[in-house]
Amino acid sequence: MKNKITLIDGAMGTEIRARGCEVPSHHSSIWSAKALMDNPDVVKEIHKDYILAGADIIVTNNYAVTHNLLKRENLEHKLSDLTSLSIDIAKSAKEESGRDIRIAASLPPLDTSYRPDLVGDIESIKEKYREIVNIVKNQVDLIIIETMSSSLEATGALAACEDLDKEVWLGYTLQGVRMNTLPSGEYLMDAIDKIKHFNIAAYLINCSSGNITTEGIKLLSNEVDLPFGGYANPVNVTEIKENKGEDDNVEYLQELHQQDIDANQYCDVVAEWINDGATIVGSCCGTSPEHIKKIYNLINA
Repeated sequence: MKNKITLIDGAMGTEIRARGCEVPSHHSSIWSAKALMDNPDVVKEIHKDYILAGADIIVTNNYAVTHNLLKRENLEHKLSDLTSLSIDIAKSAKEESGRDIRIAASLPPLDTSYRPDLVGDIESIKEKYREIVNIVKNQVDLIIIETMSSSLEATGALAACEDLDKEVWLGYTLQGVRMNTLPSGEYLMDAIDKIKHFNIAAYLINCSSGNITTEGIKLLSNEVDLPFGGYANPVNVTEIKENKGEDDNVEYLQELHQQDIDANQYCDVVAEWINDGATIVGSCCGTSPEHIKKIYNLINA
């Protein structure tokens, strides 16, 4: 197990907030990107803590650094500067840690997460993702397209990465209460079928509840030939609907029907994924370096 599992880091935005910094709601602000300007040292310390906890890969803190989100605060002209800063901070954390880890750039949702209705048209999606890709492509080890809520959104992000000579991982979110269903209402495997012609190195499920992610991992284990894995929120959904149909507010529905799980319970969930063949694991919103340390201990036992 030790040589087969790649460990990604955990949450950034909620961990910044947990350390006493202001992190406004992701619905109406630039969220964790604000910390690049106001608390860069905190961002670096969090990166370092994840590295020292055992992460093999850290993801740059550019999740909310997109044209659409920066425009909320009239900062769209800062896209390049803030994206580059997120990379510089990650590199500094790596250097100070003394560990030889990899740095991944995030290609996040262009607008509010879990909102496929805000994605826009395919040409606009491609253009905005290409802008980010052109900034990061020569500065990081790989790219993780994460929290995609529809195959359309994923198609635009993957198209922007077509000419890259480095690994691109694709992460779909199953946020909500429907098993193996994207916020768009698409069935997970249908959404994968629509993008599988792209050069994808791994499939991920992220920013979903633990138990719904587990069901997605089981599906991937039976249906895909590429490496796969996940990084989830430290919650389980207590009421799961059949995997058909689109819900209006998947984030609200998940919050309404979720129950927190602690770091030990989360680690047990990750162990299930590994037993189902996952080779890439980590944690998402609401987790901390403690979660990553426990997973590290699990995979190195």
